[in-house]
Amino acid sequence: MRSIGLATLTLVLGATAWAAPDRMQGVQVGDGGTLSVREMPVPKPGTGEVLIKVRAAGVNPVDWKAAGGRVGQVPGTDVAGVIDTLGEGVSGWTVGEPVLGFARQSGSYAEYAVIPVSGLARKPKSLSFEQAAGVPIAAETAWRALHEAGGIQKGQTVLIHGAAGGVGSAAVQVAKAAGARVIGTASANNLDFLKSIGADQVIDYRAQKFEDVAKNVDLVLNTANAETTARSVSIVRPGGTLVTIVGSTDAAACEAAKIRCAKPDRNTGAPAAGFLAKIGELADAGKFKVYVDGVYPMAEAAKAWDKSRAGHTRGKLIIQVSPGPAMKHQ
Repeated sequence: MRSIGLATLTLVLGATAWAAPDRMQGVQVGDGGTLSVREMPVPKPGTGEVLIKVRAAGVNPVDWKAAGGRVGQVPGTDVAGVIDTLGEGVSGWTVGEPVLGFARQSGSYAEYAVIPVSGLARKPKSLSFEQAAGVPIAAETAWRALHEAGGIQKGQTVLIHGAAGGVGSAAVQVAKAAGARVIGTASANNLDFLKSIGADQVIDYRAQKFEDVAKNVDLVLNTANAETTARSVSIVRPGGTLVTIVGSTDAAACEAAKIRCAKPDRNTGAPAAGFLAKIGELADAGKFKVYVDGVYPMAEAAKAWDKSRAGHTRGKLIIQVSPGPAMKHQ
C-alpha cells in the first residue's frame, strides 16, 4: 500500500491541522532594539484564530518604533502564508489555504504566526506572497483613513501626502477605486510611480509648495509629518476633511477653517477582515498593486529596519521567511 504524508492524511480525513513542529526559527527583539534569529516555540492558535506557515512578513515603521515593548518577542504584524491549523470555533477556512492578515500578538517575522479570523483574508491570486505581506497595515490604514475617518465620496478631489510610501500608495489606489480624483505628493523620482498606480496629478514637494498647486480640496490624507498637517489646513475647502496618521491636528485651526479634522482608529472601526477581502477583490481586478522595494531574509531583518528608518521607501519592505514556489497562485 502506497504511503502518504501526514499533511495529506489530515486533509483526506478533514482534520483541522497539519503537523506543525513544536519549535521554529524566528526573529527576536533584544535590548536596544537589536534583532537576532533564535529557536523558539511555535505559537498555538486560540479560539477564533488560525496558525499559518509564514511565507513572508511586511515591515512597517511601527515594528521598530514599538521594539522597546517587544523585547524577547517576535516583531511584525503584516503576514502572508498558508493555513496550518484551525483554532477552536473556526469555520469557513481550510488547512492549506493561502492567506494574509494581522499577527499582532504572535508577531510575523517567524516561521509560524497566529492570526485572528477577524483580521484574516484569502491571498489575492494576482499577488505573490511577498506582495501580499505588504497589504495588511498599509491597506487597513488607508481604508480606515479614507472611508471611516474621511468619509470619501465618488467625485471628490483627494490629496495624499507621502503618496509613494506603503500607506500612501495604498491610499492612492483605494481613493481611485472609490471614484475620487487623486493628487499625490512625493519626491521627483516617485512621480512616474504615482501616475502608474492611478494618481491624476502629482506634486514634487521639494520643487513646489503644495499650497500653491492644490486649492479647495475635499479631503486630505497626510502620511508625511506634523508640519505638513498644519500646512494642509488652508487647502481644504470649507466643510471638507483633513485626516492625518502622523501627529495631531490643531482643533482651533480646523474650527477656524470650518473643516473637519480626524484620525483613523482601528479600535472603533469595522473588523479588518471585510475590507481586506475588498482589497483582495481590487487586486484581482487589477486595481490594487503592491510595489516591493526590498526583500530581506530573516537574518537581515535589521537591515530592513535600517532602510525603513531612513525613510523614502517606495511601497513596501518585506521579510522573506520561506521562499517556496515562485508562482503567484501558490
